[in-house]
This record gives sequence, C-alpha cells and structure tokens, in this order.
Amino acid sequence: MPLNYSFRDLANSQTGLVLACAMTVAVIAIVYNLSDEPLTADQPSVANPNGTRAVPTLQFVVAISRHGNRGPLVTYPNSPYQWDDTKVWPYGVEHLTQKGHIQMFNLGKKFRSLYNGFLGVNYRPGEFQALSTLTDRTLQSAELFLAGLFPPSGFQVWNKDLLWQPVPVFPNLLDRNDMVMQSGPNLCPKFREAQNKPEKQFEQENDSELDDLVEYVQPYLGYGTDKYDRISKSIGNVPRIFILFSLWESFAYPEGEGLPLPDWSKKVYPEPITSLLSMMFEVLSIGSYEQIRYLEGEMFEEIVDRMLAKGTNTLESTRQMVYYSGHDHTILGLKGILGLTRDLQVARPGSVLVLELHKDSADQTFYVQVLYMDGASPDFEPSPVNIPGCDLPCDLRQLLNFTEKYYNITDYQKECEVHPVT
Repeated sequence: MPLNYSFRDLANSQTGLVLACAMTVAVIAIVYNLSDEPLTADQPSVANPNGTRAVPTLQFVVAISRHGNRGPLVTYPNSPYQWDDTKVWPYGVEHLTQKGHIQMFNLGKKFRSLYNGFLGVNYRPGEFQALSTLTDRTLQSAELFLAGLFPPSGFQVWNKDLLWQPVPVFPNLLDRNDMVMQSGPNLCPKFREAQNKPEKQFEQENDSELDDLVEYVQPYLGYGTDKYDRISKSIGNVPRIFILFSLWESFAYPEGEGLPLPDWSKKVYPEPITSLLSMMFEVLSIGSYEQIRYLEGEMFEEIVDRMLAKGTNTLESTRQMVYYSGHDHTILGLKGILGLTRDLQVARPGSVLVLELHKDSADQTFYVQVLYMDGASPDFEPSPVNIPGCDLPCDLRQLLNFTEKYYNITDYQKECEVHPVT
C-alpha cells in the first residue's frame, strides 16, 4: 500500500496565495504575551556593536529555518494528546504552539546577537528580505523571527507602548516540500515516480525492525482489534509505515511541549522510532538524484543566483541577508543538494541551515561557510558544517560546479511531466 495512505485527509495544507501581513496581528499579541522567559540575547548597543558572526570577510547570508514547534498532524487513536484536542493544542492542528511562538521569537533575537553590526539595527528593505511558504505555521514563524530580529528603534518606533514593527514576508513559491507526503496532478509526477524505488528499498532493508516495532505497539494504538499482520504489513488496513509516522507525531510534538509520554513508549521512543523516521524521511525526500533535483532544485538556484549577484555587485549593493521560513523537508532537500546526507536526522522545529558568503581579502575570491543551528538546542548555537567534496574554505565556484546538476532546471513543469488540469 502506498505511503500516501490518508495523508491528504489528515495533513491538509494551504495552497492559495496568502498575504503574510495578515499574520502580524497575531504576532503583536504573541510578543506581548510570552509566558516563558525569552532567551537572553545581546541587544544592539554602542558597547556591543558586532555579533559573533559579523566578521570583516562576511558579504551575504542566506538562512533557511524550519517553523517552530507545532501541534501534530495526526495521532494514533488512543493517544492522550489527540491531534484535534483543543485543550492540548488550543491553536489547532498543525499550528504553532505557544512554545513554538517563543522559540521563533528567540531565534530572531539569536540572529541579532550573531549578525549585529553586519546587519543594520533598523529594518531596511534593501538590506533584508524574508520569504515563506504559504502555511499558517511558516508565515507566523517568519513574523515571530522578524519581531525578534528587528525590534524597532529610533524613527521606526511608531507606538511607544509596542516595541514591534511590520516587516513584509514574501511568498516562496519555489519550495516544493508539500509534494513529499501528498500527490496531485500539478505537483511533479516524475518526483512521485522516483520515490517508489527508495521507498520499497527502505521497507525491505528495515523489514524486521519495522515488524518488531509495530507488533510491540499494536496493543496500545487503538487501530481496531486485529493483531498486526506480518503478511499484509498492516493492522487492519493501516500500513506500518503510516503507523511509524503517527507514532512520531504522537511522541515528538507532545515531548516538545514538555508533556509526559506513556510509559510503554520508552521501549520504542526516542529509539528506534527516531532513526527509522529519519531514514524514511530521507528516502521519501532525497532518496534519488531526481528527488533531490525536483524537491528544492529551483529554490537552491534562486539562492545561487543571489550569491552570484552579490559577488558580481549586481544584487542590490546593500542586500545583506535573505531569510526563508520553511519545513523539515525544505532543510532536508537543501542538505541533499549540498551532499550533507551522512547521519541525517529530522530537522527539529526551529532548526536553521545557514549559508554565509565570504570574500577572501587576499585574493578577492568568494567562499561559502555552512552552519547548522539545532532547534532542540536551548541556545541555538551554530555549528560549522563541512561540505563533502569541497575544500576548506569551500570556494563558491567549486560549490556551484558540483551542485549544478541539481539546479540547472530550465522548465520545471515540462521536466516534471506536469499535465495541467483541464
């Protein structure tokens, strides 16, 4: 049975064009009603003008984050924290939680402490741009991030009782993350075709471990009264790969909210569920060359174009940073392009992939430094990431040469064999 079983019904996503400014009212309320103590980050001041990443060689920054902590998309029937229980998830299914609000606000403050001095204190459209996919949780995450990054000062204070200012968020239409778990005539048939082989291979290679997992959890789940059937690989008509996903959603997101998990879960969570889920996400997102190319190839090409334009002074001369608010598969797809596929883990909410463009003062060449910020870390401290197959530091041209095969897409619709709905 295909993995797409009931995901279309259980994990609906927005597809219409959404104006990000509609989220700003919620952000105002959030910033003024944070119940937890925010992360302490150095505020811009004369005494501390430069952030720790604001070095003389830095020219341009691209940051791609996963949204903050959210409610689950689906839960197993007997879960104590049902996906539609508004007492547990008052903001609703798949929406940011209160901790998710705080998390993204603090992430913005962390970026201010890292890049202050390189990025101006005041928001200016020519220096900074934010983009987001068109879901509530990513749009809100972007607005919260911006509230932490650009608290108004000086002439930008328009209300002395409200230290917040509106910063525009533009739609990112090049992020194809939504097709990983869904199917449709206008997404990418070639991507879906490419998924089949690695998906089957994953199930075959992990057959015994998946069997043992589902057989152990079956009595606790509530998927009917039938026992796990090793022949059909399902409980009733519920396939084991969907059960794995529902277990992850039922454990990871309540855990992120500090909620206690059932005692029986200790035998299977965090391991082996986390490792199995990470492998499953990898094969579904970037299990083949075609998947990597069609998932985030267009988005990476835009990032490449921005870097090249900055290097040749054809990008706005003042543009310092571009921020993308996205999803776990967004980060996974970009990691696939960069060759960062060893020991892949699911990107936790609030995690960030950063690409810094630097200029060598001696020979005037450009190089790229990749950083990763784990959303599960309390301080979001960035860790340097070495790009396989690229020297240290990684020359920009060398990086583009070995990633070009993923982003040199002339006509996405034609190459994907998309047939318009008539």
